[in-house]
Amino acid sequence: MWTPRHFASPSPLHDFQVIDEYPFGLFVTRDHAAPVATHAPMLVHPEDRERATSGLTGIRILGHLARENSQWESVADGDQVLLIFQGPQGYVSPTVYADEPAAPTWNYVAVHLTGPIRLIHEHPRMLDVIDHTIDATERYHVPHWNAAPSRGYHERIVGGVVAFEVEVTHAISSHKLSQDQPPQRRQDAVADALRSDDSARRVLGEWMRRANGLD
Repeated sequence: MWTPRHFASPSPLHDFQVIDEYPFGLFVTRDHAAPVATHAPMLVHPEDRERATSGLTGIRILGHLARENSQWESVADGDQVLLIFQGPQGYVSPTVYADEPAAPTWNYVAVHLTGPIRLIHEHPRMLDVIDHTIDATERYHVPHWNAAPSRGYHERIVGGVVAFEVEVTHAISSHKLSQDQPPQRRQDAVADALRSDDSARRVLGEWMRRANGLD
């Protein structure tokens, strides 16, 4: 992914937050000559969470696919894969600026990770990945769901998935959040997003505000 210098991540912590808050990513591999992708929940290994706040290289990402999804059959242990996480994003209309000329643009945050994959077929380890995925996705949900009563059900159906672990060897991100605009336009774009009726756009506004030092 191409990232201009002014769109570089303000901090490794921000890249970790993208994965933590937007875990539904894109799992990309190659099948012969063509790329293949599956949308899937993926998360930082619980043992690596603290380290991930200082940098993503060397951490492990966990995920799983439906066993009926043949994509997993096209990879072998050690193959390089690409994981894509899309954070907040949204259109910026020139109408938010007080001057001309101007051009429309799209603000977004994205994190790309690459590294070798290890497929997980062992029943207990697959169940661990499912448990970790539930913990990660329930973290931000209120009320929190107690998975204990459904434990037996999970044990019965876990054979329907294939889990995987990717050790990150390369990480790159782009935080394109109006940093290339003059100061007044940055303020106008942030203010427009923050007063939106759309909660997702207000979240984008918070990321824009932070990236532009408008705390």
